[in-house]
Amino acid sequence: MDDARGMGPSGAAMLRGVLVRPAVWLGLALGVFGFTDLGAFEPFAAPTWILPLLALSYLVFGAARRQLGRPRVLWFQTAGLLGFTVVALVALVVDPDIGQYVVAAGWLGHAVWDFAHRDGTVVPRWYVDFCIPVDLLVAASLVVAALL
Repeated sequence: MDDARGMGPSGAAMLRGVLVRPAVWLGLALGVFGFTDLGAFEPFAAPTWILPLLALSYLVFGAARRQLGRPRVLWFQTAGLLGFTVVALVALVVDPDIGQYVVAAGWLGHAVWDFAHRDGTVVPRWYVDFCIPVDLLVAASLVVAALL
């Protein structure tokens, strides 16, 4: 479906295409679950340590899909793992009120990381479809909890 100017798919058509993917709905459901516990931020809790694990999963998927033989891909994935690990470590050493925003920024950054991998080369497309809504909603729940 072209937009009014005949320049390709409209935003509505693209959104419809995304919303028919089951992984997106599963990601939304899991992300909404984060809003059920808006208690005090605990720096050593799951939202902090899951960040580097998510980045590590990209290396695991990349290895399984034989994509890490290309030096640029290996470098990029390793840099991502190091970056998200640094975010988690910073959140552990700063004041928890600041750490909460650091972790929220990390989750937002991971959504961008997922979007950069949407071609399905390093990780499967379903993984990206699942992760983006989870990442965005976890980031939002951390910010909302901080404001309450």
